[in-house]
Amino acid sequence: MVHQNSLLHSAVVAALSASCCLAQDAASPSSNDGFLTGLKGFERLHEPVGQPLYFESPTIETSLRPIYVRHTFDNRSQLQGGQVSVYAAQLRVALTDRLALIATKDGYSEIETGVLGSDEGWNSLAGGLKYALLVDEQEQMLVTTGLRYEAENGHRGTLQGGVDEFSPFVSAAKGIDDFHMIGNVTWRVPTDSTDGNQVLHWDLHFDYDLNPNSERIVSPVAEVHGVHYLDGNPSPLTVGGLDYTNLGTNVAGEFVAWAGLGLRMELDRKTEIGAVYEFALTDSEDDIMNRRVTVDMIFRW
Repeated sequence: MVHQNSLLHSAVVAALSASCCLAQDAASPSSNDGFLTGLKGFERLHEPVGQPLYFESPTIETSLRPIYVRHTFDNRSQLQGGQVSVYAAQLRVALTDRLALIATKDGYSEIETGVLGSDEGWNSLAGGLKYALLVDEQEQMLVTTGLRYEAENGHRGTLQGGVDEFSPFVSAAKGIDDFHMIGNVTWRVPTDSTDGNQVLHWDLHFDYDLNPNSERIVSPVAEVHGVHYLDGNPSPLTVGGLDYTNLGTNVAGEFVAWAGLGLRMELDRKTEIGAVYEFALTDSEDDIMNRRVTVDMIFRW
């Protein structure tokens, strides 16, 4: 518990320091540059599709992103099969060309499992800030850091709520002609270690523009996601919840990975759609990842 408090203290101190830097930047004479319009010069980068709650793109923009997720549990898992459907919308608002407000979790879930039965209700809410640290338009390289806070207000019957957590993250992107790569690392730290687990996420996204000179650009997408549980609590449950929830269970040292294949398509420069089919790379009965379909749209301003 002392170690947990020390880690949380360090995360809060880092967040406060970053906030001071951001406030100074916002107070500078050029701070209004990019308000709502965001950071230009990286329009060829495509947003990740899978793992939408924690896989944050390094781009700075104003956008609305409706999301639908259909997630299936393994019949051999402790949940004894079933599925959850998530209906949500993310909002991002560029405050300057480097600073953005992000609202990354909300919406409604419908869940059905063999062990818990059926229920539905509102998801927990999460939001924060992100700031572009490194911007190299010529090399198409972008590095962004941020901090997100999730409240414990969600409906417990759908495995939401129950834990407050902070999640600092770093995202990076690199474009090479028509090929694009995005990576992300997120550290989820519950404010009370008895309510949730510390979780480390990493995510990789790759896409390639098949018709870069067309009005409607089509890009095949491949993604890989990994989750490391850094601690655990005494519990008969060995299901952690991955990106959907944080159950605070007996999962210390466990690792789960999954991949996704799909497409991104730009309808125009301000609107795109995406879809991926995701599947487990590690044993699907060890946690909640068996299969998942994620579909989204992005409307930019």
